[in-house]
Amino acid sequence: MQARKPAPARPANSAATRDEAKPTWAELTPEQQGTLGPLAGSWKSLSAPHKRKWVALSENYPKMTPQEQGKLRSRMNDWASLSPQQRTQARFNFQETKRVRADDKKAKWEAYQALSPEEKRKLAAGAAAVKPPPPPTAPAVKPVAPQKLARVPKPQEGDLRAPRIAASEAVEGNTPAPGVPGADLKR
Repeated sequence: MQARKPAPARPANSAATRDEAKPTWAELTPEQQGTLGPLAGSWKSLSAPHKRKWVALSENYPKMTPQEQGKLRSRMNDWASLSPQQRTQARFNFQETKRVRADDKKAKWEAYQALSPEEKRKLAAGAAAVKPPPPPTAPAVKPVAPQKLARVPKPQEGDLRAPRIAASEAVEGNTPAPGVPGADLKR
């Protein structure tokens, strides 16, 4: 019988590298890294579609005028400073404004510009009070009603098919019976 070979050592960060959406920061060209520099700190947390969008923008960067480059850099800095919740809200707002016709958008913008600073503050305060921000996390799952849970029989002496959780837990708490999704999760 042959002795087992030890598993090859993996670098400590290999799991993190595997989970990161492509392209990683190291996979970008030096030109792309230079252009996307403001996003370096948050690059790992971006999804693959968002990374592709930023890479596409970086490809057009050399063709832009200095004013356009400055504007893009400023917006990248602003974007990099947002929290994940603020980015989600910004994406949501952008999608909402895309649904409004250009004529309506222009009329609303002109009407807003015509307001006094005090009216603008009141409008902003009213909008914040009317629409609460979305929760930063998913809503909690409601526990399953005890009458909907399966009764787990107590194991008999010598029974090799004992349940993975104790029967008393399944009856007393809201722990699902074995075979139910989430049954092997600890609370």
